[in-house]
Amino acid sequence: MVDPPASDEPLDKAFAAYLRSCDAGELTREEFLEQFPDLAGELKELISAADMITSMSQPGLKLQPPVADTGADTIAGHIGTGYDSGVDPAVTLPVANRPKGDPGPTLPFDLGDYQLLEVIGRGGMGVVYKARQNHLDRIVAVKMIRSGILASEDEVRRFYTEAQAAARLRHPGIVAVHQFGHRADHHFFSMQHIKGTDLQKKINGQTLDPRDAARYVRDVARAIQHAHQNNVLHRDLKPANVLIDLNDQIHITDFGLAKNLSADSSVTGSGAAVGTPHYMAPEQAGGHSDRASKQSDVYSMGAVLFACIAGRPPLVGDTVVQTLMQVVHNPAPPLRSLRSETPVDLETIVAKCLEKHPSKRYQTAEELADELDAFLDGRPINARPRSKVVKTWHWLEGVPVVGALTGRHGMETSASHRRFQAGMLALLLATPLVGFGSWQLLTQYSNRLPSTVRLAGGVDGGVYNMVAQRFAQRIESTHSITAEVVTTSGSFDNQRRLNNSMVELAPMQAAAVSGDDICVVAPLFYEVVYFLARTDSSIKTVQDFTGHHVAVGPTDSGSRHTAELIFDSLNITSGLTREVLNWSDLSNPKQDDSELPDAAVICVGRGSQLMTDLLKDGKWRLVPLLNANKIALQHPTLLSMDIPSDEFPKTGITDPSIPTVGTMAYLGARQDAPADLILAALDALYDKPAIFDNLISRRRAAENRAIKFHPVADHYFQRNAE
Repeated sequence: MVDPPASDEPLDKAFAAYLRSCDAGELTREEFLEQFPDLAGELKELISAADMITSMSQPGLKLQPPVADTGADTIAGHIGTGYDSGVDPAVTLPVANRPKGDPGPTLPFDLGDYQLLEVIGRGGMGVVYKARQNHLDRIVAVKMIRSGILASEDEVRRFYTEAQAAARLRHPGIVAVHQFGHRADHHFFSMQHIKGTDLQKKINGQTLDPRDAARYVRDVARAIQHAHQNNVLHRDLKPANVLIDLNDQIHITDFGLAKNLSADSSVTGSGAAVGTPHYMAPEQAGGHSDRASKQSDVYSMGAVLFACIAGRPPLVGDTVVQTLMQVVHNPAPPLRSLRSETPVDLETIVAKCLEKHPSKRYQTAEELADELDAFLDGRPINARPRSKVVKTWHWLEGVPVVGALTGRHGMETSASHRRFQAGMLALLLATPLVGFGSWQLLTQYSNRLPSTVRLAGGVDGGVYNMVAQRFAQRIESTHSITAEVVTTSGSFDNQRRLNNSMVELAPMQAAAVSGDDICVVAPLFYEVVYFLARTDSSIKTVQDFTGHHVAVGPTDSGSRHTAELIFDSLNITSGLTREVLNWSDLSNPKQDDSELPDAAVICVGRGSQLMTDLLKDGKWRLVPLLNANKIALQHPTLLSMDIPSDEFPKTGITDPSIPTVGTMAYLGARQDAPADLILAALDALYDKPAIFDNLISRRRAAENRAIKFHPVADHYFQRNAE
């Protein structure tokens, strides 16, 4: 067990002192407030809020100094055991009631077979000690009721509910209970001692890496699934109740508010708001703890995951009551609004956990664990992000008038909601402005993400087809849309399809990005022009292609276009014969060598497997392009490049580098493409894991100012360049 974080705020310390005063029966409320004149106003408000919460769970009860009757016989009747006699009551009396100068018992302290060594945790009801179990010679944690023999029947019942609930569970992710009982007028139970820290301490003042947070909560979900299978609801999951050992493994503790589903037993009933306000489900926060279900624990796990990533709970009010009201009525903010680098899939998982209605959440902890596993493995998740319509509606419900009409009640509204309401009322009074507002809405509608996105690919088996397929899979997995890939004959075919609005996105070579309607979403990768000659030919350089049969790409392909630019620069356009065939045919073992062309020009990404296979075949060798720098200067879309010998190991290349030229592949779109589509494409491209190898980084992309970006993409890269 680990020590919960303590607050250093003067108000928190004063309120804690007030609670101790109530327990001890020392002072009246008025006498206590006189001791803190500077904090009296805030303390009074905090005490009133505490009274309100207490009255929700126990009508008529106030936080006042008198101590309830907790006779030993009455308590014993509830837990089925008697009390030892002859023990000094001062051992368990509050310090204020001991004789002056008597500090009470000190550590180490013998409790039957256990020797209590030091305090390692302290909560509202219990104290946890590090202890040695003498007979078994092992270190354990021992939890005891703070009020000792003054414990009320409800405290004892809750204490034993926690022990019994945890004792029936056997899982590596749940702190194991060894023994519970009654010694020397103390109720106690011993449990596994966890060396380490807790999740709350890990996130105090900082945030966790999203993948680490997902791993922790996935393991919590696996452990809670075991509890649910054994008919135990935790009902108080929060970061402080998730211990992390020295091996970075989680252990769930504190089943003090647990509910046994099989016996329908609980320490609370209907009308009680039990749990920690920031992490309890809406049905618990609304005083319906009897309605708590497995989905209530799922909500709490979503809130814990939110806090790990954002550094704060999903909903936070200025007071406990305001927090409870927000949990019941207000939607949680999008996770990416607080931490923009959060993966979309993780934000979607958290949002599903935090749905107000239990039926919309994951129905089991196992479902949540499986979704987090999919995220961690880079696989598509089953959940889909909330649509913009749903998000907008949730925001509108925060407007006082709209909230009143829909039955949503909030304690406070934001300035933006109040301004929106004022504007809405003014709009109703000014009918001519309605048309202008409608036009604004139509503009927003035109920028929405289409329900079906069509992507141009390339020739079957080509790199562009592979890129388009992976784009489609990524977009479908992160947005509630369909993505279709269309096979084409190459870059210039893709350009025509974009111009005619037959597709929304298309990979293409730099030379194909032309015209007023076509623009760039992002650069993808560099393409190298590889010049091949048969090993049994006399060809030494590209200039020797004259008079030979040369394999080139289809007419509409970028590879064919690049080859023609080079032939034109070398003035050999009419001195060679062009052949179009599948690149795989160049290394087909069934292909007769006499049927092969003498040379080939292939423009493809660096380190291509196609090139590796061709060079390993032994029928082909690379030849240099002399004067590559001069040719690159003649054509702005070409770049001077070298092919290093180690790019294709074990292929017999002896030259340290072979000069050639290359170009760049881009993801293209129409100038009038919807903004949401461009953002979705950029997210799909740069979210981890990378869609493909050799992707040009986002920072390098931001440095490329020589091309025409889509306005949304231009703003995106400018922001990432700052």
